[in-house]
Amino acid sequence: MWRRYSHDELLRATDQFSEKNLIGIGSYGSVYKGRFLDGTEVALKVFNLQHEGALNSFDAECEMLKNIRPRNLVKIISSCTNHNFKALILEHMPNGSLEDCLKNLGSASEEYMPRRRSQL
Repeated sequence: MWRRYSHDELLRATDQFSEKNLIGIGSYGSVYKGRFLDGTEVALKVFNLQHEGALNSFDAECEMLKNIRPRNLVKIISSCTNHNFKALILEHMPNGSLEDCLKNLGSASEEYMPRRRSQL
């Protein structure tokens, strides 16, 4: 069973959802880096409930993540919900997002390709 976190705990962990802790913005909300008082680093996916479809997205992600545990998906730690706030508390991946890794991979291959062409 998950440990429930309060909205206040999430505020403290992210320094009031400070922009300096903003990792990314998606279709249905924002992701922040946070650190709980015990030192645990997490990623907090905060859903923008004003956006149509965000609540359904939150419900669908919760349902999916509670039923599957694939090795290649980030681990869900807990959630924080009330009538006007929904967030998933996820394992923090310190090496960045998949998008960041793919961009870095793309730039590395772009650097390699001209050298490779000159060798042909």
